[in-house]
Amino acid sequence: MTRSIRPRYGQLGLGVLLLVFLAAVALVNVVFRGARLDLTEAGLYTLSEGTQRVLEGIPEPVRLYFFISRGGLSDSPGLRAWADRVEDMLNEFEAHSDGRLDVSIIDPAPFSEDEDRAAAFGLQAVRLQVSDDPLYFGVAGSNAVGDEEFIAFMNPQREQFLEYDLAKLVHSLSRTDEPVVGLVSSLPLTGGFDPMQTAVTEPWIITSPISDLFDLRDLDIIEDEIDDEVDVLMLVHPKGATPRQSYAFEQYLFRGGRALVFIDPLAEADPAAPPGGPMAGMPADRSSNLEFLLGHWGIEMPAETVVGDGRYALRVSEVDGTLARHPAYIGVDLAETDSTEVVTAELDVLNLGFAGYLKVNEDAALEVTPLVRTSNDAGFLDPNLLAFTPDINSLWSGFNPQGEAVTLAARLSGTVASAFPDGRPEAPEDQADGEADDANPFAEAMGQGGTSSLPGEEEEPELSELPEHIAEGEVQLIVVADTDLLSDRMWAQAQRVFGQLLVTEFASNGNFVLNALDQLAGSSDLMSLRGRAAFSRPFDRVDELRLEAEAQFRLTEDRLQEELVSTENRLAELQEARDDQFALSPTPEQEAELEKFTDERLRIRRELREVRRNLDASIQRLGAFLKVINIGLIPLLIGIGGLAVALLRRRNRKGRGS
Repeated sequence: MTRSIRPRYGQLGLGVLLLVFLAAVALVNVVFRGARLDLTEAGLYTLSEGTQRVLEGIPEPVRLYFFISRGGLSDSPGLRAWADRVEDMLNEFEAHSDGRLDVSIIDPAPFSEDEDRAAAFGLQAVRLQVSDDPLYFGVAGSNAVGDEEFIAFMNPQREQFLEYDLAKLVHSLSRTDEPVVGLVSSLPLTGGFDPMQTAVTEPWIITSPISDLFDLRDLDIIEDEIDDEVDVLMLVHPKGATPRQSYAFEQYLFRGGRALVFIDPLAEADPAAPPGGPMAGMPADRSSNLEFLLGHWGIEMPAETVVGDGRYALRVSEVDGTLARHPAYIGVDLAETDSTEVVTAELDVLNLGFAGYLKVNEDAALEVTPLVRTSNDAGFLDPNLLAFTPDINSLWSGFNPQGEAVTLAARLSGTVASAFPDGRPEAPEDQADGEADDANPFAEAMGQGGTSSLPGEEEEPELSELPEHIAEGEVQLIVVADTDLLSDRMWAQAQRVFGQLLVTEFASNGNFVLNALDQLAGSSDLMSLRGRAAFSRPFDRVDELRLEAEAQFRLTEDRLQEELVSTENRLAELQEARDDQFALSPTPEQEAELEKFTDERLRIRRELREVRRNLDASIQRLGAFLKVINIGLIPLLIGIGGLAVALLRRRNRKGRGS
C-alpha cells in the first residue's frame, strides 16, 4: 500500500513544481520586463548617465534606421560581430528612451526600395573583397520636422566611440537649429586689410569648414552681455583683455555658454609682427592671456615662455634655404595621446608654433583634462631669444629638455565662484564708457570699457537691463596655448583652380578645431562621454606566451640565418677564386666543394622552415590550451559540483532510510 502511494505523491509534487515554475516565469516577464544585467568587465552594454540624459531630453519623437546588409557580412565574422554590437547598442538606446526613440533594423536587398531609402539618406554601399554583394553599414535618422542626419559607415575603428557617435546623432536630431559659433579675434581670421601690402587679405582657411558645419558669426565686439544665442564662443588671441571683458566672459560661461579659447605667449601671426616674421625683430607685444580668470581658477600659462620639443621638432627653412629642425615649431603626434578623448581621436599630427603651456596649481578649482601634450623631450625657450636669433642651430645649444611632458591644450570644467564678488567692474576713471583704447588692439574686438554699441545703435545699456550677477556657476571650455596652429601655413595649402578654392591638408589642425567646437556645441551630457572599452577581448596570456615563444625560436632562427649568409658568402668567394670565372663548367675539385656547400645550404633552409613551423604550432597549442581553460573549465567545475551534490544527497537519503 505504501509503495503505491509514494509514486503518486512524487508525480503530484512534480506537477506542483511545474506550475510554480510557469507562474514564476510569467511573473518575471511582467515584473522584470526590459531589465538587463550587464556582466561585461567594462560595462559595454550599460549606457552612461550622459547618454541617458540625452535620451530623456528628446523633445519630439526621433526615428533611427540601422541599414545593415547581412548578406555582405556572410564571409566577414569580424564585421558580423561588430554589426551585432551596433544593433545591441541601438536597442539599449531605444529601451532607455521611454518611447521617444524608435529604432528600425533594415537589411537593404540589392535593387529594393530599402536600398533606395538608404541612398536617399546619403548612405553609400561599399564592396568587400570577400563578397560580391554591396554592403550598407550605416545609421540614419530623422526628427518630427523632417531634419535628417546620418553616419555613412559604422567604422569598426571607432568602436570605443560607438556610444558617443550614436548619442551625438540623437542630440543633433533633437535640436532643429544650427549651433551658433561666435568668433571674437584680434587676428584677421575672417580677412582684413594689410597696410604693409595695401591689399585686402583672404579669410583664413580654418573659417571655411567652421562655416560649413556651424552658424559662424563674427562678433566684432564682446558686449557687457554675450548673447545667449551663441552656443560656443571662439575666443582667439585676447590681447589686453580688461576686467569688464573678463567679467562678461565669465558670466556667459555661468549662464551655460561654452568657449574655445586660444592664447599665446608669442603669436607669430599677430598683425603687430614686423615684415619678415619672428626673426626680423620683436614687436612691443604679441602675447595674449586670460591671466585674471585663469589665475582665479588655479591655472596659468607662464609668460615669456615658449615650449620647444626635441622629439616633435619640425623642419623649417633657414635664411639660406636649407632645412633645419626648429625646437619651437613642433608637430605633436596625436596618435600617442589619450585614445578615449573624442577631440583628438583618429587625428594624426597637430602643428604648433611658438606655443606656451598650461600649468595647473595644486589648489586648482577646475578639473583639467589634458588634450594635447608634448613629449618628454620638452624644454622652454625665451621669446626674445627666438626673435633675435636667426641661426636655428644655435637655438639647440641652449635648449635643455625637462624630462617630462607639458600640456599644450586642455579641457577645463567644474563649478567655481565668481572672480568678481562685487559684480560688474566699473570702467576706468580716465576712460569713458564706449571709448576705444588705441593701445589695446583687442579692445576694438572685445569692446573696451564694456561698450555694447554697434554703428548706428545706442551706446551702453542701462545697468538695470543687464543680466543679474551670478555669484557661482559651472564652466565648460577648452583652452589652447597657441594661436599659430590656426594659420594656414601650419596645416594646409590652398590654391584656386578655375575659380574654385582647393585645400590640401598636411596636418590635423583643422579637424582638431572642428572636433573641439563640435563637442562644445553639444550638451554637457555629450561632453561627459568618453571612449569605452573594446568589445573584442584578445587572449592576453596567449599574446604574452606568443612573444616568449617568438623570442625563444627567434634566437635559433637568427643563428641559422647567420650561418646561411656565411655559407652563401663562401660560395661567392669560391666562384670568384676561379681563374676562368666565365667558364660554363666547374673543375672536379670545385664541383665537390660546391656540392658540399649546396647541401649545407639546403639543410639550413630546411631548419629555418622547421623553426617557423614550430613557432606557429607552439602558438596554436598555447592558444588552444587557454581557450579550453576559459571555455571548458567553468562548465566542467559546475558539472563536477553538481555531481558531488547529487552523490551527497543520495548518501544522505540512504543514511535516513537505514
